[in-house]
Amino acid sequence: MAKLSITQAAKTAQISRQTMYRKYINTGKISVEVVNEQKCIDTSELIRVFGLLHMDNDKKTQDETVKNNNVDNSKDQIIDFLKEQLGHERQEKKWLMEQLEKATHLLEDKTAKKRKKFLGLF
Repeated sequence: MAKLSITQAAKTAQISRQTMYRKYINTGKISVEVVNEQKCIDTSELIRVFGLLHMDNDKKTQDETVKNNNVDNSKDQIIDFLKEQLGHERQEKKWLMEQLEKATHLLEDKTAKKRKKFLGLF
C-alpha cells in the first residue's frame, strides 16, 4: 500500500491536518510510520479508520464515506462507553448492597444486645 504524508492523509480523509493529529494520531487510532525522517500514514490505516477511500477528487463521495464511517464509529464508541458505564454501575450497586447488608447486621446485633441487657435487669 502507498504511504502518504500527514497532510496528504488528512486531505484524503477530508479532515484538517490538525484534526488528524488531535483525534486520530495523538489518540492512537491511526498508526504513523517514519520513512526517511518524515511521518507517513499507510493508506490501509486510513481505510481501516475511515472506510473505503476514493483517491480521486470526488469530494461528495468521500464526504459521504467519511460521514457514514464516522456515524458507525460513533455508534460503536457510544455502545462501548455505555457498556463500560453499565459495568461500573453494577459494581457500585453490588458494593452498596454489601454495605447495606453489613449495616443491617450491625443494627440487628446492637438491638439484640440492648434487649438482652434490658431483660437482664429484671
